[in-house]
Amino acid sequence: MKQVIFSLIIAIGFASCKNEQQETQLPYYGQHDVELIEKDGEIVSDTTYHTVPKFYLIDQDSNQFDNSKVEGKIHVVNFFFTSCPAICPAMIAQMKRLQGMTNDIEELEFLSHTIDPKRDTLAKLRAYIEKREIDTHNWHFLYGDKAYVHELGQDGYMLNAKEDKAAEGGFLHSEHFVLVDRSGHIRGLYVGTDVEQVNQLNKDIRKLISQEYE
Repeated sequence: MKQVIFSLIIAIGFASCKNEQQETQLPYYGQHDVELIEKDGEIVSDTTYHTVPKFYLIDQDSNQFDNSKVEGKIHVVNFFFTSCPAICPAMIAQMKRLQGMTNDIEELEFLSHTIDPKRDTLAKLRAYIEKREIDTHNWHFLYGDKAYVHELGQDGYMLNAKEDKAAEGGFLHSEHFVLVDRSGHIRGLYVGTDVEQVNQLNKDIRKLISQEYE
């Protein structure tokens, strides 16, 4: 019988992505638990990494969208709102560019969550997509209750997402893209307005695929 010796909680801080050649494996982001256990007479570690919680949302075509849609798939996540006057246009443009760079990867999905569902109705999301000529075969624009989506951003993806009257457009949210692996673990954070970081994200997506198939 396994005997738990002790449990240690480690908080990993956000860090810039290291050069691909300097990193043998993509890191795990967020809080995780490490247990030292006795197994076959030896002390070994058993690590539980932060996992994005189950979610239940609606996509731009009024279809239910939950974790099962990205189960076993690598995905890139961001938060935005259509009337955002600041960073959102650049983020969406960079996500569109990333989608083009990765169109050879069948298992990859993109998730963009609106943090302003009162104004961003499903019809408005569809109009936003059409105006920007976005390919939605693997890019989903997701809608849900405001408080629920904000909590998902902060607790699930560890991104700032909240209403703030002092912020441009009335909302404050992170400019980061989040790289999530097949098991729902966060493996990278990238500034979604920065061309070089998005280029690095492209490389890290491919690196993650090659690592997980080893």
